[in-house]
Amino acid sequence: MMNYMDLLLMQAGKLPQKVFLVTETKRLTYLAVCDAALSYAARLQALSCPKGPVLIIRKDPVAQLITFLGAQKAGFVPILGHPDLTPHLAEMLSKKRGIAYIDDGRFRLGQAGSTMPPGAIMGVLSSGSTDLPKLLFRTYESWADFFPEQCRIFGLKKDSAAFTEGSMSFTGNLSVFASVLYAGAALVMAEGLYPKRWEDLIYREGVTYLYLVPVKLKLLLRTIRHTFPSVTTVMAGSQLLDSDTAKALKRAFPHSEIYLYYGATELNYVTYLTYKELLQHPMSVGRPVKGVSVVIRDGLIYIDTPYHVAGLSQPCTLGDEGYFDEAGYLIFLGRKGDVVNIGGLTISCSKVENALLSLPYVSDAIVLSVADEKRDEAMAAFLVLKEEKSRAAIREDLKTRLMIKEMPRHFIICPELPLTAAGKVDRRALLKMLGTKRIPTVR
Repeated sequence: MMNYMDLLLMQAGKLPQKVFLVTETKRLTYLAVCDAALSYAARLQALSCPKGPVLIIRKDPVAQLITFLGAQKAGFVPILGHPDLTPHLAEMLSKKRGIAYIDDGRFRLGQAGSTMPPGAIMGVLSSGSTDLPKLLFRTYESWADFFPEQCRIFGLKKDSAAFTEGSMSFTGNLSVFASVLYAGAALVMAEGLYPKRWEDLIYREGVTYLYLVPVKLKLLLRTIRHTFPSVTTVMAGSQLLDSDTAKALKRAFPHSEIYLYYGATELNYVTYLTYKELLQHPMSVGRPVKGVSVVIRDGLIYIDTPYHVAGLSQPCTLGDEGYFDEAGYLIFLGRKGDVVNIGGLTISCSKVENALLSLPYVSDAIVLSVADEKRDEAMAAFLVLKEEKSRAAIREDLKTRLMIKEMPRHFIICPELPLTAAGKVDRRALLKMLGTKRIPTVR
């Protein structure tokens, strides 16, 4: 049964001295990463434990990847946990999700008697509607079978230098790592939300392939000092990308193709579109990738894909709402619960976000469905502004873009949008600012 350590052994045999993992302070070749992973595997094998899933917690992304690979070599099934998981939370997660072992620097028994689906070579944690992440398992094929098409579409090649930031426990980053390994390319990893240092690293390493969620791309654009002709691919997902941000990215990375994709931890890439298509089809997340079918049933997006986690029946829905436009592009309206009904009118929070982002003085925005004191559905807009504006002025400018009923009830001005460790907007933190609750979602 193939896994990513097997793939690393193959690549290290062909490309031993090629640089594979790069940070601000480290440059490791394929052979060096392979040797480090084998060393960790030997330590695990020396424990003579029955094989099973192991929750791995490391702060350093290089250490995350080395232990991930080494655990596979030793016959365990690695699950990369949030770097800030405390021992207590790790043990709670192990108990509730049936994870046999925990390794946060100290290898120990977790929940005995855990079970896994056949063919599982890794586990991933997905945040759901509760604070405790769901545990999902993947076979090697559920990602790897898409790598040839993924690399072709997004231009990932042997001579690419791919850049990302954040923990490898975020499946978007881990998927990029796996595809870089498949291509025999290099992965450049930034550590921490320091956009000026990202820029220096991108310049120093001649990055060609940039992967960041839209909120992080906006952080980078605020500090960028010059253009980067070396970058040929800019990849964004997890949020819609507004046209003004896309145009700013095109100016900063003039030789790049800009892609927005729609996917999920439970699935893989579902749809994508290019820069030109993004400008022509606002609110769209593109057309399905090869081998994936997307249909709309009762307003919900249903996906039939071979690239999914174990045990997920097909077709499936993640509770996202949308429709196809006349040209066949999938229009994303948001998670069920991000679409509100006000006075009989169904309103997409994503549509209102795009209207706000079209205002020249709005740097970033997110709109959430909330429950007000009367338990009605309402919307709250959280804004980052480039210049000072009153709420009355913002409402007045929105009148040319939205109907009265589409206006958010609440406007909250923030110095910046708070982020989770995965680099996504921290919605719980925003709602805490407002002192209200979000309308429950199905996911």
